[in-house]
Amino acid sequence: MKGKTKAPKIEAAKTAVVLIEPQYDFLKPGGSMYQFIEDQLEKRNVIGNLEDFIAKARKKVKKIVYVPFEEFEPGFPEIDKKGPGMGGLRGLEIDMPTGWKIDGKPVTGAWVKGTPGPEIIPELTPQKGDIILRGKKTLDAFWSTALDYTLRVNMIEWVVIVGFHTNWCVESTARSAYDKGYRVVVIGDCTGTDTDEEQNYVEKYIFPKIGHVLNYKEFLKCLV
Repeated sequence: MKGKTKAPKIEAAKTAVVLIEPQYDFLKPGGSMYQFIEDQLEKRNVIGNLEDFIAKARKKVKKIVYVPFEEFEPGFPEIDKKGPGMGGLRGLEIDMPTGWKIDGKPVTGAWVKGTPGPEIIPELTPQKGDIILRGKKTLDAFWSTALDYTLRVNMIEWVVIVGFHTNWCVESTARSAYDKGYRVVVIGDCTGTDTDEEQNYVEKYIFPKIGHVLNYKEFLKCLV
């Protein structure tokens, strides 16, 4: 993988894995954004990699932290349709068709309460001892959650980021973690986005400048 730095020694007792948005709207048929990421999930075996990685990492690192995207009420009353929240990705997500229904009526938009969309997929169900942080409404998992507080009170030094999408929420969170003084690792084969081009770009040009890019087997070997 181009751009990688030498694999570090990582102290497991000071390490947390942060799993971003392992939810139906990204990862299962019917999800609002599944249609865009489906090919990459299958081609790169991302869900299978994540399932194996989280199960093994849970026995080694200090914390597994889930940061799902927070649900919206049907119709998105939380967001003014004329406001800045409708710009960019959020505005696109609101108009995406889904395979979900509420009271027999088709649902449009991502993360709608009362649909499977915001739920964590069965393959990645949190286990006892895992932490689930609520409140994520933005790309950066630090911005509207207690992630920074949670990591600091657990004396975490290494933040290992996995999940979706690689060049959206994973990248935003990785940049923020770096700026906050954490050591950053992104597990490339446990992240996914819409195209090879997007995945390869951030792995080659972005992540190596703020931390390490490893596959999950490499990472597990780095733990001490």
